[in-house]
Amino acid sequence: MHILRDDLILSDAITKASDSPRSKISQSRVMKIMDFNPKPNCAHRLKFKKCEFDACAMTTNPQEADILMFNAVNMKDLIVPKRPIGQIWLLYTREPITDRRMQYLNQSSYHGQFNWTRTYFSDSTFLSIYGLLIPRKRPQKDYEQIYHRKKYDVAWFVSKCSTSSRREDYVHRMSKFVQVHVYGGCGNFSCGSGGFDMGGSRDECLHKLSEEYKFYLSFENSFCRDYVTEKFFNVFPDIDVIPVVRGGAVYERLSTLDTYINAKDFASPEKLGRYLQELSRNKTQYLKMLQKKDEYDKIFPQHNAGCELCQAAHSRSPRHVFDDVYSWLTRPGNCWPPDDLSTN
Repeated sequence: MHILRDDLILSDAITKASDSPRSKISQSRVMKIMDFNPKPNCAHRLKFKKCEFDACAMTTNPQEADILMFNAVNMKDLIVPKRPIGQIWLLYTREPITDRRMQYLNQSSYHGQFNWTRTYFSDSTFLSIYGLLIPRKRPQKDYEQIYHRKKYDVAWFVSKCSTSSRREDYVHRMSKFVQVHVYGGCGNFSCGSGGFDMGGSRDECLHKLSEEYKFYLSFENSFCRDYVTEKFFNVFPDIDVIPVVRGGAVYERLSTLDTYINAKDFASPEKLGRYLQELSRNKTQYLKMLQKKDEYDKIFPQHNAGCELCQAAHSRSPRHVFDDVYSWLTRPGNCWPPDDLSTN
């Protein structure tokens, strides 16, 4: 990336304001933000009322927008508007770059166009993550009763059956040593009318998971740096199950090691299956992990998105442009194929 010059010509007033402390940044006019190509019926409705910098509003007119937001997985056949001088383009996504829809960003017409990014990568301009864990006081529970009501070992809620992480192959091998009930479009089990689809049946599925299962597979569909989805955060707090994770994130940064089980710590799917079978029968060790997990709660930081963008719109900072945002997204080390399926 390099410094953006001609297409971000700033007025003297805004330039001086952006060099001032946050509390002195000018809010002399309302800055307009537009979500240009959202998923159908899913346009962002950012809120600014409770922000330190609140002189912002959403617009449906791309020509009057100060910030134009683009959904990275909705670029196919997109006709972009003529860009007014000074308009900032922001690319956002929480999808892995293994998603085939990303390929439509790979065209020269997008070179030197995007100024900011909002993704799960830690070096994005702004972060867009599914959640965070924070410490809390452990609630009072009858853990003995919790353990004895469990009927089954492992549950997995999944609808995408063929993935770049090959999690479906991993589970197939693992399930030779521990019973796995697969819910949703890729399995034979269901809870509610639509399985675990993040819709109307979500609470029913989580209740069933908490009541009947000891472990839940929080397996990501891709191995990508910093990529952790709701599959992990959904079981915090008070869902009485131990998550088993498999993905590219550094999970140690999210929670202590004794609140989850990481597939990367096992040489093969078979060895993980054997371990889960053993831990399932070890009441003392299992409940120790469950009690430790109960010392964490989840929060969703996405409510800060409007405040962050409003402040950035007024400060016009940071000031840069991505020479090739597709190359930035797909650079080596951002995502990789699985490396844990070669041995037994």
